[in-house]
Amino acid sequence: MKTQKRASLPSLKLLKEPDDPYKLDISDKSYCTQCGLGYVNRSWKFDVDKSKMKHKIICPACRKINDKYFLGILTIKGAFLNEHKDEILSLIHNEEKKHRSKNALQRIGETSYEKDGSIIISTTNVRLAYRIGRALYKAYRGILTIKWSGNNVFIRVYWTRNDT
Repeated sequence: MKTQKRASLPSLKLLKEPDDPYKLDISDKSYCTQCGLGYVNRSWKFDVDKSKMKHKIICPACRKINDKYFLGILTIKGAFLNEHKDEILSLIHNEEKKHRSKNALQRIGETSYEKDGSIIISTTNVRLAYRIGRALYKAYRGILTIKWSGNNVFIRVYWTRNDT
């Protein structure tokens, strides 16, 4: 099995968050009417009491999903995917859940199943696509390729494993 790992990947700790055109000037005690997240004490939280919320809004993640404005694209291919699709999808959704507990706006926005058997996952930010790609590589090896835009505001992650 051929493996590829790039040493030149930027560290996520050093990666500066780009200016987000979907960032809102939000009042405290606001909640998203689509996903139910609440904005309290300058952060997004799950399980807020909506009766205590004053403002109805649509959060930045839901707006990105509605507009199909994705900052990360993850493409998964190979014979290994066909044999282990459920296991791989479970790993992907567990990664999303784990990272969403730290930042509620990190989400998978869209999952498409292509005719050639590949899966394309679109994320609302670069960090989630990066982390899912790294998790796939760590769990299953294969070939991981990560391509950043020139200013690190968009990422394409490719993971392939052809043996079964």
